[in-house]
Amino acid sequence: MPLREWIEHWVYEVVKVAHLPVPNEIDGPHCMIGPTVRMRRRIRRCAPWLAPRQDSRDCCWHHHVDWRQAADVAVRLVRAAQAAGLHSEHIDDFVMNRVRDERLRDREETAIALLVCAGVGIQLNDDPDAPWHYIDGQHRVAAQLDQGVKETIVQRFQLLDPVTGKPLQD
Repeated sequence: MPLREWIEHWVYEVVKVAHLPVPNEIDGPHCMIGPTVRMRRRIRRCAPWLAPRQDSRDCCWHHHVDWRQAADVAVRLVRAAQAAGLHSEHIDDFVMNRVRDERLRDREETAIALLVCAGVGIQLNDDPDAPWHYIDGQHRVAAQLDQGVKETIVQRFQLLDPVTGKPLQD
C-alpha cells in the first residue's frame, strides 16, 4: 500500500563555502559573470591567499551585503537552535526571533532570512544529470565566495515517514 502522508522537514547544515560548487550557471548581473570572475572564484576556493577577498560593494544587491557578518550570525544562531534541540522550521523561527538583537543593517537581516527561512535558503541540486548545481542560492554563494566567507547555511528538504520519523526512500 503506497504511503499517502508524510512530514515535510527542512534540514539545516553548516558547510564550508569553499566546498560548495562554484556557481557557474549565473547569467547576471555583470559583476557576477565572465571568465575572470569565475576563475577568481575557483582560485579562492582552492588557494584563498592568491585571490584576496573583496569587501561589500555597490554593484548589485548581493555584493552590497556584508556576507561575512550575515553568515557568521546565521551560523551561530542555527548552531544555537540545533543545540537547543530544534529542527526544521523551528530553527528559522528561533533565528529570526533573535536576529533583531544583533543590531545589523536591514540588508544583513534580509540576507540572514535568505539563508535560514525554510525553503528560500541555499539549496543544492542533488540530481547528477542536471545542468545546474543549485536549486536556489547561487548568487548568494557567489557573493560569499567573493567576500571570503568561511561557513554558511545550506538547506535540504526531506520527506519523513509519519510513523517512524525517518526519511522516506525513493
